[in-house]
Amino acid sequence: MICAICQPHYFPWLGYFEMIDRADVFVFLDDVQFVDREWKNRNRIRKTETSEETSWLTVPVRREHKRSPINETLIASEIDWSAKHLAKIRAVYRHAPNFSVWFPFLEQAIEKSTKYETLSELNIYLVRQLCNALGIETETVRSSDLDAPGKREEKLKNICTALDAETYLANNATGDYVDASFFARAGIEMRLQNYEHPVYRQRAREETLSFISHLSVVDALLNVEGAVLGVIRSGNRGGNKGG
Repeated sequence: MICAICQPHYFPWLGYFEMIDRADVFVFLDDVQFVDREWKNRNRIRKTETSEETSWLTVPVRREHKRSPINETLIASEIDWSAKHLAKIRAVYRHAPNFSVWFPFLEQAIEKSTKYETLSELNIYLVRQLCNALGIETETVRSSDLDAPGKREEKLKNICTALDAETYLANNATGDYVDASFFARAGIEMRLQNYEHPVYRQRAREETLSFISHLSVVDALLNVEGAVLGVIRSGNRGGNKGG
């Protein structure tokens, strides 16, 4: 069985979903410390309809929880962030090819996500909704529901052990600080995702725009005509072993 593990991100990039799709079970690493100004509570979209710059969609979190585990990080619900995000997505993508197809889904998902109090609950809900809509059927679990103590690679190994996983699929950033031999000693094969971001046509009205890579999945949903999952999978470069 292949296990992939990653912290719950807000409307992640395409590689996040390719990792979920390639695994047999995907673990939301939700019981580790929240780090501000990363990807847990924000992601990027194009700044304006035709801009070559990007803009952040940020979910505000309570200041006193910025050093808490992600599953204890409370959202600053007194701020109407969801309306701001929807207004920004609408303004940027209202003339994108798939706006009428995907914006109602995004609108409903974001509005329903506001019932959650913690950042991890919100992100996990949105990712699961997106997986369902994209056709990704991988089982997903939370690390906080597993008996997997430890830090860094020790925790990752213990998660794999708790799930009886033979293979740990890691993103390339994880491969920079985790040695595959550490997992090999526990009888677990480590593979790197080796994902290459696909290029797809980004448009406003009928104008083809300069391609901006590594945006939120929102951009691909609203731009890609046809099966978005096919575009996501096209970045698969084989998941070679880490080393």
